[in-house]
Amino acid sequence: MPKVTLISVKGNSYICSGFLSIGVYVHGTSAILIDSGGDESCAKDVSNGLEQAGYVVTAIINTHCHPDHCGGNAYFQKKYPDIRIYATHDEQRFIEDTDLAPRCFCGQAQPFSGLLNKYIAPQKSSTVTNVIAPYQDQIIMVGDVSFKVITLPGHTPGSIGIITPDNVLYTGDAIFGEQTFAKHYMLFYTHIGNTLASLKKLTELKIDAFALYHGGVVENLESLAQQHIGRVLETKNTIVAFLQKQSLSIDQLTQKIMQFHNIPNNMVSFVLTQTTVRAYLAQLELEKAIVLGVQDGMLLASIS
Repeated sequence: MPKVTLISVKGNSYICSGFLSIGVYVHGTSAILIDSGGDESCAKDVSNGLEQAGYVVTAIINTHCHPDHCGGNAYFQKKYPDIRIYATHDEQRFIEDTDLAPRCFCGQAQPFSGLLNKYIAPQKSSTVTNVIAPYQDQIIMVGDVSFKVITLPGHTPGSIGIITPDNVLYTGDAIFGEQTFAKHYMLFYTHIGNTLASLKKLTELKIDAFALYHGGVVENLESLAQQHIGRVLETKNTIVAFLQKQSLSIDQLTQKIMQFHNIPNNMVSFVLTQTTVRAYLAQLELEKAIVLGVQDGMLLASIS
């Protein structure tokens, strides 16, 4: 990986150069990270880059529990034993228990070997030292720096965004940059209603700059958020169109979605797609557009 450098967003708010836009807020000689990268190698590069710039990492705020956001926690916690790590309660469990995410994709049973990798869960656990109260916007103090926590559920239940004193919002995965949006048609969501509400919320905030973990810095999210909303609504319509032809099991519907969008045939892609399909079905059931029922030993989705 090339040398990591700091890219200025505004004031003391930065992102790290590289594939992932890890957030950095500097205060004196301290660096407060918003997410920590995907693994030890990434974390080490970030740490070295910050040290060369004269900063020491004193805290990490995790926007959510996915391994590309918290996979570097363990490295920083080992290197800096006094470091503070912040996350919401829902996300804490997955950050601290690396077996939990693979089990979730297997109905809490022993996970398949194809799910035991850094794309599903961090490879090393870390301890969340400061649990953020769930489901409410609030102010948290990290040392003597005040950050605003914005709840942005949908991608995961406890997802948050972080607004720095410079009025820069680090969005986590509540919204994706143009390149990621174009590359991955079936974006990962666990709750469709919350996703739409969070996207709308992002457009209503008075923010000077947005830092997207997958996409870098943008000044205005209106167009991008509307693209995301349009994608969600289009996916709902696609699922309904499939079900208008015939009732389908979740496996059959997952297969059709993967084939329709040329999603790679591997275990990780399958479970991520199927989880997202389940989220869409739950929303469509809530809207009374479909019914779910068990027939001949299969859970089938049908048009209501």
